Amino acid sequence: MKNNFTKNIHHDLYLSDSDIEVLEKYDIDYLKFKSVKELMFHLEEMLRYQDIDSDLEDLLIKLSDYNYYFQTNK
Repeated sequence: MKNNFTKNIHHDLYLSDSDIEVLEKYDIDYLKFKSVKELMFHLEEMLRYQDIDSDLEDLLIKLSDYNYYFQTNK
């Protein structure tokens, strides 16, 4: 069973085991990103220019939600 709780990878990047699995499926080196925003930008670019399964788009939505709720000053 996969752990779906997010953990701090480094700096401002929190991912679950299932998130990492999706990223690895597309050979995305998530360790090179300093923040969730950088990773989101990369995913948006991939989705814009490549035909990719919905799992990556779902991950982007999840990261966007996370970023809004936990990183945005309200």
